[in-house]
Amino acid sequence: MSLDPVPESLTCSNCGADIDDAGYLPATDHDGVYRPRSDDSVCGACGFNEVGMTGCAPAVDEVIDPGPADVLVYVERTDDGFDVVSVKR
Repeated sequence: MSLDPVPESLTCSNCGADIDDAGYLPATDHDGVYRPRSDDSVCGACGFNEVGMTGCAPAVDEVIDPGPADVLVYVERTDDGFDVVSVKR
């Protein structure tokens, strides 16, 4: 699972904070390579507490109006950008 391109930075579309650790990133699945929609990213705090059901990770349709190949990836910050941790369809 990988992002292409890997964003250098992400900003939460809900609260405007920089995503420095982990967050949710809508992307289009191209056979296991995810094309990110960085403008729609959501930080971990907003994703878990404000977007969707409180206390649960959001669903892709709670972040964007998804197409058939769209997914929501949970990403973590690394020295090289962001790594995909999990994918929610």
